[in-house]
Amino acid sequence: MTWLTTAADFMLSEWLWNVTWGWYHIPVNTFMMLFLLKFFGRMRIMPAVLLSVFSQLFSFFMFSAIVIAGPMYLLGLTFVPYDCYAQQALHPIFSCLFLGGIYFLFQILFFVLVNLSYKINLRLVILISLVSNLVTALLVYRYWSYSFLS
Repeated sequence: MTWLTTAADFMLSEWLWNVTWGWYHIPVNTFMMLFLLKFFGRMRIMPAVLLSVFSQLFSFFMFSAIVIAGPMYLLGLTFVPYDCYAQQALHPIFSCLFLGGIYFLFQILFFVLVNLSYKINLRLVILISLVSNLVTALLVYRYWSYSFLS
């Protein structure tokens, strides 16, 4: 049960980071992914916009649903800032990178589901999503550390 509680604490801490300090991730990543899909993926603008926006929305709502249904509702976990949150607060680069990784995993699921109905270059879109989330995580960390320390 300890590993389940630790995982739930981590997910809840990341979700709280997502809706507080890390909220920049969604808009920045939407534009970053749009840019990469348009110019490196050579997509038309409308499919690129739709993939970019809906992948972000899908990731946010899936992440929120899993955190609310899992740790908060099923386990009855309440947020008590201790080890997990303290580590994230001390090293916000890890919070930004983990958030980017969580979004990336949900976006893979979204792209696979989209690929069932509309054929897209799945490998290229997944690679673009990886690069986009990584660059966005670093940009959000850079902005966060600059604005927080200033």
